[in-house]
Amino acid sequence: MDISSRQKLTLVNPNSRWFGKRPWVSVPFAALILTALLKDEFELSFIDANGQDLSEDDCARMLAQSRPDVILISALSVEYHRQVHALLAIAKKECPDAVTVVGGVYPTVLGEEVLRDKNVDYIFIGHAEERLPEFIHFLNNSEDARACAGVGFRDERGEIVINPVKTYIADVKKLQKPDYSLIDLEPYIMRDTHDYQVNSRGIRSAPIITTYGCPHNCLFCATRTISGRGVIYRPVEDVLEEIEFLMDRYNIEDLAVQDDLFLSKRSRITELLQSMIDRKYNLTWNSGSSAWDLDDTLLELMKKSGCAQISMSVESGSPHVLKDIIRKPLKLEIIPPLVSKCKELGIDVSANFVIGFPGETWEDLRMSFRFAEECDFDLVHFHVATPLPKTDLYTLAKESGVLPDDFSFLDERFFGFGNAFISTDEFTAEQLKILRAYEWDRINFSTPEKTAKVASMYDFTMDELKQHRKKTLLNAGVYF
Repeated sequence: MDISSRQKLTLVNPNSRWFGKRPWVSVPFAALILTALLKDEFELSFIDANGQDLSEDDCARMLAQSRPDVILISALSVEYHRQVHALLAIAKKECPDAVTVVGGVYPTVLGEEVLRDKNVDYIFIGHAEERLPEFIHFLNNSEDARACAGVGFRDERGEIVINPVKTYIADVKKLQKPDYSLIDLEPYIMRDTHDYQVNSRGIRSAPIITTYGCPHNCLFCATRTISGRGVIYRPVEDVLEEIEFLMDRYNIEDLAVQDDLFLSKRSRITELLQSMIDRKYNLTWNSGSSAWDLDDTLLELMKKSGCAQISMSVESGSPHVLKDIIRKPLKLEIIPPLVSKCKELGIDVSANFVIGFPGETWEDLRMSFRFAEECDFDLVHFHVATPLPKTDLYTLAKESGVLPDDFSFLDERFFGFGNAFISTDEFTAEQLKILRAYEWDRINFSTPEKTAKVASMYDFTMDELKQHRKKTLLNAGVYF
């Protein structure tokens, strides 16, 4: 296909609600980066079906009106793969001459599955920073486009070809600053937290990413497949500029930091937090926090800069599971003093645990629940070990013979982190599912004071929390 030098590109973010799925509405960070990369060089438009809650007919009408040369579809989760393929069918029907390109997590981890859809011309794997603009120019010549690293397609015989990725996000010399010019952020700021699984504590909250990647090698994590095992840090001044933009443009009062390792570089995080104090932003913020990076001094600085809540990914209360199964570099003895310090400072502290790994014993499970209770976190969540594509957990589960015979990453029965389906000699999937829900209830609501704290952190009224608990126990914590 001959594409003009000023290509017309349309980026589309599918609607998570299609097919009756639970809504998952989070700021499409990929769109912010792609806008920054592409808008000056190409004629770029953005259809945010998820943020704007657009129907399939809405998308068809908007694509027919824009008549793009290239349609870029963002596919950020395997769980919502049906929405991606529905959008591809719409794209090819309304714009049959357009080139369709699917990027994001879904094609990165399940490229062959995506390419079985004849409505897909190309998949783009991994990050886009220094590769996507060149690839789009190459679309004038399919031979050049097919030579690009990290690109998948069907050849003349219809065979699927996927070129391996040669670089990861941590190899990029300088991260692209997000560009908000094509997105209306408002639907993502004041949202119904009960539906979207995001705690904004009833205030105007926006997410932000300041680092990408993780160097660790946890059994269940797909980050290294998607981003590699390095970490890349955005310049502090770029982050501060983005915060000030969000404050000025959208009156943001709170930030939800989405980094995997926000605290990992001490000099950088100290500079960032001290700058937030010196500039008198008067924001609150929350983040996941790697416990081994925390100490009293940093926690005190975090509190001064507006930290209202942190979440620790403890994963297990069993040293054996942490070291020999998960491979997480965490010493459990550091956790209780950190929780005590958070309570002293008035920082809400939650924790995440994962149960049900192959090789985990019944006693290991009991150790996790005991540890979660003894630490007295303000809120604890338990998740069931769920194999994701291209993870060591999937390899272990498959080799151990503990997956159902009909297991598929695209089958809704195997989505989520509550719908257990791994059974071993130590436990059954049904036991895990029920145990998870009832221990969540027992530990989090053991006193009236803890119950009130959880209601506050969930942004629920007490009556709403009562109904949430009832539904959770009735469904054993499974929500689609």
